Amino acid sequence: MTKTAYDLCYLAACAVHDMVPAKEKIDGMDLDRLHEVSKMHSLSALVGMTLEGAGIPLTPAWREEKDKAIRKTVLFDAERAKILRFLEENQIWYLPMKGVVLKDLYPKLGMREMADNDILYDPARQTNVAAFMKANGYEAKSIGKSHHDTYYKAPIYNFEMHTMMFAEVVDARFTAYYENIKERLLPVEGKQYACRMGDDDFYIHMTAHEYKHYSRGGTGLRSLLDRYVYLQKKSESLHFAYIRTECARLGIDSFEEESRILCEKVFAGKGVPELTEAEQEMLEYYLFSTTYGTMSQSIRHRMEKEYGKVDASAKIRYILRRAFPKSEFYKAYYPPAYKYKILIPFVWFHRIVKAVFRKRRLIRREIRMVQGMEEGK
Repeated sequence: MTKTAYDLCYLAACAVHDMVPAKEKIDGMDLDRLHEVSKMHSLSALVGMTLEGAGIPLTPAWREEKDKAIRKTVLFDAERAKILRFLEENQIWYLPMKGVVLKDLYPKLGMREMADNDILYDPARQTNVAAFMKANGYEAKSIGKSHHDTYYKAPIYNFEMHTMMFAEVVDARFTAYYENIKERLLPVEGKQYACRMGDDDFYIHMTAHEYKHYSRGGTGLRSLLDRYVYLQKKSESLHFAYIRTECARLGIDSFEEESRILCEKVFAGKGVPELTEAEQEMLEYYLFSTTYGTMSQSIRHRMEKEYGKVDASAKIRYILRRAFPKSEFYKAYYPPAYKYKILIPFVWFHRIVKAVFRKRRLIRREIRMVQGMEEGK
C-alpha cells in the first residue's frame, strides 16, 4: 500500500508536468492496487490519462471512469452556465469557487475530478435561487441549514450554493474573516454581477478550506496536488508577504508554509523527494487519508482539540457532546433554536428520531470507533 501511494505521487507529478512516466517505473507498479488507491484520492482519471499517454492499456472499468470524468466536466460546465446566466440576468452577484476554478488549471479536460460545484452568491436572494433550482428539476437536499444549500439533479448534477464561505461551527475565525467577503471581490470583465477573487485571496481561501479538512478528518493527495498546480500557474502573481499576514490572521500560516514546501518537493518531478521526518509524516497523512478524510481521524482530532488527549474521560465527553452540541451547532444548523433556546429540547428529540430511523448504522460505527480508539496524545 505504501509503495502504491508513492507510485501515485510519481504519476501525479508526471501528469501535471506533461511528462511520460518511465517504463521501468510502470513495470514495477501494481496497477490494480494503483487503480484502487487513485480512486480513493479522486485521481483515477488523472492517473488513467497518464498511463494511456505511456501506452499502457487501462482496464474497461478504469477507462470508463476516465471517460465519465471528462463527460462529467463537460456536462457540469454546461449546467453551471445556465445557473450563472440566471444569476446574471436577475442581478444576483456570484462567485464560482474552489474546483470550478482549479479544474481549468490542469493540463487536460477532466483531469481534475469534482463531486460538485460550489458557487457563492448574494444571501439576500436565497429564496429566488431556491425557486430557480427547484423549477429546473433540482431536489433541495438542504436549504438554510448551513453555510451552503445543497441541490441535486439526476444523473450527476450536485451544486452547493453558498450563502457564506464558512460556517461558524467549522471555525469562528474563518467565519469572521470572510463575513464581508463581497467587499474584497473583483469584477469579471464583460459581466455585471460575476465576481472573482484576486490570486492571493483565492490561494488563502484554498488553504483555509484545505486546512478545514486536514485538521478535522484529513484530506487526500488531490488537495496537495491542487496547491502545487495553483502555485505553478500563479507563481508570478502571488505576493507572499500579504499571504503570510492573512494566513496568520486565520491561524494557518504554519500549515500554509509546511504544505507549500511539501507539495513543491513531492511534485517537482525530479525523482524521489528528500523529505525531513516531519515532511514524511505530513505526506503520509495526506496519502492515507481519502479525498475528504476519514471518520476515525476526524474523531481523534476533535477529541485532542477539545480535551487535550484521547482517554476514557475524553471518549465519554465526546459522545455526550455529539448528543448535546455547543451553541455554534444550533447557530449553523438550527437557527430558530439558537435564537429561542426553549426550542433546543425539540431539536434533541428531532435528532434522536432521525438517528433511530435514518442513521443507526452510522452512529453505531462512530461509537465503536470511539470505544476502540487507542488512547494517548
